[in-house]
Amino acid sequence: MDISLAASIATFALIMVAIRRWVFATFILTFLVVIAGGVVRTTQSGMGCPDWPKCFGSWIPPTNASELPPDFEKYLRKQDIDHTFNALHTWIEYFNRLLGALLGLFAMMQVFVLFRKRNLYSRSFKLAAVFLALVVATGLFGAAVVKLNLAHLSISVHLLFAIAMLQVQLALLLSLNDRLFTIPVDKTIKRALFAFLIVLLAQSVLGTMLRMYVDDVSKILHYEQRQTWLAAMPTEFLLHRSFSWFVLAAALFLGWYCRNNILVRNKVFILLGIVLLNMVVGITLFYADMPAIAQPIHLLLATCAITQTMSILMQVTTKDRSDL
Repeated sequence: MDISLAASIATFALIMVAIRRWVFATFILTFLVVIAGGVVRTTQSGMGCPDWPKCFGSWIPPTNASELPPDFEKYLRKQDIDHTFNALHTWIEYFNRLLGALLGLFAMMQVFVLFRKRNLYSRSFKLAAVFLALVVATGLFGAAVVKLNLAHLSISVHLLFAIAMLQVQLALLLSLNDRLFTIPVDKTIKRALFAFLIVLLAQSVLGTMLRMYVDDVSKILHYEQRQTWLAAMPTEFLLHRSFSWFVLAAALFLGWYCRNNILVRNKVFILLGIVLLNMVVGITLFYADMPAIAQPIHLLLATCAITQTMSILMQVTTKDRSDL
């Protein structure tokens, strides 16, 4: 082989390794943004910065009340929230915004590097472009969430944007590693996976309904007396708790059904582990008086379950039984 050709091939391989690592880092960063959003909600820091994109009219938020601008009341009054300044809440929300901005930079870099390889990696470039569009849309909708003073529906839609970002970035990661639609399975296995995804999404809707109830109760109690937040055993809680057992049963059935396909089985076992762990966290939330740290963990594990299910679906492809 010609030395120059070998050098070109080696250089190309190194570039692609670097791109894959960048895409993987962006995937992890997207998860961190989701976690940060959960921490913001759990600590009631969503209105820590009552304006957008600045915070109290400045690009660098204040660290104590003496640094507030003279007209700071207009920000708080406009948002109809407690007029007490809380530096911790402000900086938690500000850090969340910084992570979002960093994700935007990572997303733009993905598009830039893949644009130069778009002829060879057309699908990957398109996915990178979609991811960037979702990041921008999520950031803009974040401004709407602030304008709406953390309205229930706006928070839910914002989370939906974040989950969608994760799935697109996952598809990008799989496409660059040649793992999209590469595992042959029976059609019934793919249908079972789709059915389980629907079950997970239904449980997520129930969880969102319960979150709305908890948000209302906790606000009335000034975010204190956490042990009483679910004391009334609301219908939303009973539905969410009962349906979790159905989710577990569905995951167990899926693991049993895929037991003969080793490539899918191992991935489903990981999914089952996530479901079990999230049930433990959910039980902890109820019986340990709603510990704040457990709330973002519960959200993270639910997101992981959806993402793992999507990962399996993105990797399998249906074949006739005669081809298996």
